[in-house]
Amino acid sequence: MAKKDPTASVDTLLQTIRRHHRLTEQETQVIGTYFRRDLFKRKSTLLQAGQTAHRVYFVVSGILHMYYTDERGQPYSCNFFMPGELATDLESFSKQLPAGNAIETLTAAECLSISCKETVSLMQESPAFNKYVMGVIETIAMHNINRTKDLLSLQPEMRYQKLLATRPDIIRAVPQKYIARFLGISPESLSRIRSRIVTLPASH
Repeated sequence: MAKKDPTASVDTLLQTIRRHHRLTEQETQVIGTYFRRDLFKRKSTLLQAGQTAHRVYFVVSGILHMYYTDERGQPYSCNFFMPGELATDLESFSKQLPAGNAIETLTAAECLSISCKETVSLMQESPAFNKYVMGVIETIAMHNINRTKDLLSLQPEMRYQKLLATRPDIIRAVPQKYIARFLGISPESLSRIRSRIVTLPASH
């Protein structure tokens, strides 16, 4: 379901942008007018594979899950979008082509969403928002490159250790079966890896 007034949530988006870019008062006022506040139940589908991504979602709360399915119907997780992050199938959204991935909510979620056309307009109106979006695109591109390299070159335990070091929020919040899919291993293998990792007691 959707509510039209995003006022209660847009501050989270503005704070995220301000961490990296200076916002003018005019930009602060105009950004909120472009976004719609959406509330989703757990396991809600935001994008189906084969559909065109017409909206981008800023996650206020909850977790979004991007995945694809092979010809046997086996799902593979390729990204998780946590609070403070933008979520969409970037290639589908930017080129307006059918998406190869699907996006669903792993939990109940609150998002701010904006259409493709509105995104272009807002990027033209707000230099800070433009820089923010371009930075997100760059981050996603690097994430995809590094993920491919890791799957090809790192052993499963090293992949887990790297994820633990770089994205402990995912390790804490995402169910183990999805983390296993993301790492390209079975849930049983992930359990064995986790059991081998010894957490040193904190010094006092």
